[in-house]
Amino acid sequence: MATASALSLAVASPALAQPAKPAPPAAQRFDGFIPFSWDAVKGRVLLEIGAFDQDVLYYVSAASGGGSVELPLDRGILESTVIRFQRVGPRVLVIEQNLDYRAVSGDAARAANVAASFPTSLLASLPIESEAGGRVVVDATALFMRDAANIEGALKRANQGAFKFDAGRSAFQPARMKAFPENTEIETLSTYVAEAPGALVRNVTPDARMVSLRIRHSFLKAPTGYVPREADPRIGVSTLRFQDFSKPISDSPKEAWITRWRLEKKDPTAAISEPKEPIVFYFDPAIPAPLRHAMKQGLLWWNAAFEQAGFRNAIEARDAPADMDPMDIRYAYVLWIERDERGFSSGGTYRDPRTGEILGSKTRMDSHRIRTIANYFDAYSGGLPEDGSGATVADPNLLTAAGLDGMPPAQRDLVLLRQALLTAHELGHALGFGHNFASSLNDRASVMEYPTPRVKVTNGKLDLTEPFQKAIGAYDAYMVRYAYTPFPAADEAAALDGVIQDMRAKGILYVPDTDPRWTWYDDRATPTEYLRETLAARKIMLATYGQEMLKPGEPVGALRDMRLWMAYLHHRWAIESGLKYVGGLYTNIVVKGDALPPTEFVPGALQRDVLGLLLDAVEPVNLAIPEPLLAQLTPDPGGTLEDLSADAAFDQLRAARILSALVLEPLFDADRAARMVALGARQPDALTFPQMVDAVMARTWDAARDGTPEARALRRVSQQTALESMMMLGAKADASPEAKAYVLERLAALSADLGKRKDPDPLTQAFYRQTARDIGRYLDDPAAHAPKAASPAWGKGPRSRFPMPPGPPL
Repeated sequence: MATASALSLAVASPALAQPAKPAPPAAQRFDGFIPFSWDAVKGRVLLEIGAFDQDVLYYVSAASGGGSVELPLDRGILESTVIRFQRVGPRVLVIEQNLDYRAVSGDAARAANVAASFPTSLLASLPIESEAGGRVVVDATALFMRDAANIEGALKRANQGAFKFDAGRSAFQPARMKAFPENTEIETLSTYVAEAPGALVRNVTPDARMVSLRIRHSFLKAPTGYVPREADPRIGVSTLRFQDFSKPISDSPKEAWITRWRLEKKDPTAAISEPKEPIVFYFDPAIPAPLRHAMKQGLLWWNAAFEQAGFRNAIEARDAPADMDPMDIRYAYVLWIERDERGFSSGGTYRDPRTGEILGSKTRMDSHRIRTIANYFDAYSGGLPEDGSGATVADPNLLTAAGLDGMPPAQRDLVLLRQALLTAHELGHALGFGHNFASSLNDRASVMEYPTPRVKVTNGKLDLTEPFQKAIGAYDAYMVRYAYTPFPAADEAAALDGVIQDMRAKGILYVPDTDPRWTWYDDRATPTEYLRETLAARKIMLATYGQEMLKPGEPVGALRDMRLWMAYLHHRWAIESGLKYVGGLYTNIVVKGDALPPTEFVPGALQRDVLGLLLDAVEPVNLAIPEPLLAQLTPDPGGTLEDLSADAAFDQLRAARILSALVLEPLFDADRAARMVALGARQPDALTFPQMVDAVMARTWDAARDGTPEARALRRVSQQTALESMMMLGAKADASPEAKAYVLERLAALSADLGKRKDPDPLTQAFYRQTARDIGRYLDDPAAHAPKAASPAWGKGPRSRFPMPPGPPL
């Protein structure tokens, strides 16, 4: 047994001493707006707080995406607010300011009283680590290791499970943490866990019980000297909303200011002047060169509108230098986001939550949309002339670049022009502008609409010479004038109202989403014109759809993919638009003194024309897929035996039922029925609810007997869809009593009639008898026997027999 002295000798002896442990690495320091250090040993971030009780702009965003259009987890800013650091003894509190309630004018006592009347939010309490040279260093881990982006709430609202933030499975991302002169960026890999994750999460996550996302925390210097501008609900400039308790007590405290960049004239006396500082967007070098050229052209369209506001060359488009860091807030950056399916692009802006001033932009452009548009071209290609579209924003010097090799010129032109328009749209958001989904009725008056390709019919051929607009629209110019024109302070209110009145005088529409004219992806001046055009183009598409559109070596089974649905449902946006007019009411945004009426009846004649065209769409001849095409729809060899795409026979009747349901099920929506009953009592020429029901019955159950087996089968499809749509309305507890009564009366009469009908076709005869029995059982207890939906499921899995065609975003 060793003695104490022997042990002491051993420790002291160089020959027996243990190797000295290396000193832990010093924390890595980053200088910038809020300096910080990354302590790799303890896995923590130390912030240096140089000033207390001052505004700091704070943004939380998702730096990685959720992988699905349907999941509410796309990249971009999720939370934006103002924080203050407040020292209390040995800790620093991070307090989120309550900007929803303010006193903009008046004395300091009034502002303090409003602030004291509403709660703030304590985001974190941070321990002080050290003090030196007026800098207080805090361990900021608690501020970042939390559910800062409210991912738990987003997944819960999407019915994807009870996820909880798991700090033990979360960590900082030191390679993605930086400090710049005007902003500091901290990023974490945040993990959320749940026992029973939802289907959307299961589809996109390796282990759906653990969802990990990169969360970005951005701190920006709060600017001074910006003068806010009042918003107006009659034009769609984006707004910042709050309540101002310094307003007179006879006024509403509600306040709204527009969001815009600080743009000032170099020569304030000139009618049109260069800006002191232009708004410059830098384009990601990862964007393929031909696309990048088209995207820059789309952005520069806005300069024509800014000239009407008094600015020449207000917008600049530049290629980002290789050494430019996209995280630096000083640079408005357009990022290229690769995706394996379509997704939303986002014109994400950093705006000052106090004033609405836009300080920077990190716009994320989805790469997959170009493939969607290329697929649309494939669906049209059989019916196009040989000479292409004639619509292009291409740079001839770039057309040999990778990604566009071998593309037909018309397809290339379609893709590039759509990308230019998409860029004008998304960077329009970055400039402070919202959507206008009624602008299509004013001949493409805004790039802030969602467009579909305009496919005309000329001389019996499809015509793509006007696929998308090529410039900023008339409405866009009014938005720029409203947001950016410099006005003397004393004249500003009257001048802004003058912009609105000028817009109204020119008949340019901007309406609320309650108005039937507010519809995305529609086109043309009237819903009837759009329906007629799309029905005519669709007929040519289906007649010419075939192997000619395939690439060499591509299996014929690929004809079953989404391109088939792009042709078969080419008119689906026209259907959606037309449906809004049936039982609709025009609703205008007006203020006291406006000449425009607050509401207007949709003319009964227009509603009847629209309804007739909608019902044309469910006639057997328009539900059918031509036999020569059906004969080519062999299974895709890439499918599996378990996959619905492996079915030998393409089910054209199920396809017809999907289309029928797009038309008929919404016609029997409970809200529409109640509105038709109410408006029918007011409007002299109204399309009444009974008239609508009778028209549907006349084109389905009461139609003359069809001549061919195919037509009879397709007629049964529309009959069944109409029946189930009526049954669902008749079973709704909160539906209009009059509408329910009429539907139930018609169903009872139909049941009695079907019991007496005779048809030589055994399938049709059996269908009649069974339907009569189904109606009888339903009438005994509608709620117990009503179907849940008239539309069949689209199928299961990514290779389903009926893949959903691209919808929002197109």
